[in-house]
Amino acid sequence: MDAAVEVFHQKGITKTTVSDITEAAGVAKGTFYLYFDSKEHLLAALKDRFVDALLERAAALYERVGQDDWWALADTSVQTMVDFMLERRDMIEVFAQEGLTPEARRIFADCENKLRMMFSAGIAAGIEARAFRVIDPLMAATLLDHAVHGSVEHAILYDEELDRDRLLASARELTRKFLAP
Repeated sequence: MDAAVEVFHQKGITKTTVSDITEAAGVAKGTFYLYFDSKEHLLAALKDRFVDALLERAAALYERVGQDDWWALADTSVQTMVDFMLERRDMIEVFAQEGLTPEARRIFADCENKLRMMFSAGIAAGIEARAFRVIDPLMAATLLDHAVHGSVEHAILYDEELDRDRLLASARELTRKFLAP
């Protein structure tokens, strides 16, 4: 799967063949078909792997709600989400090449909903602890997620020089100002 991301990123999805992928992975073409029915099936598996890893990271953060300092956890959450995407910039570029197919829309929408529920529950707990103050925790989670996620994705896809530290500092600042009591 890692070889596929590399080849898709270099050649583009439409120009990449199963032979290109198996050659890069150092396996026989028949081995590919033991695991995947097609290149599209492999792309779906890559999306699932991406989403599973993202949700695993978010769940680990959510487990810390109420146990850590609220602002330290907010800062860590922002950093974790930014770094997660930056570490997978090749994969994000591949997903952008493919566009938002109905299957991709379903996979990513389900992930987005799970993330929003975790983040909004964390924000609600922070409100209850009087650390945060927002009117609608779900909408706050949605807006913050889209602001941070969208900014990182934009930087990956369009910025010639991506400045992680600047991006992270601004995302933390936005989060702190938005949730401040």
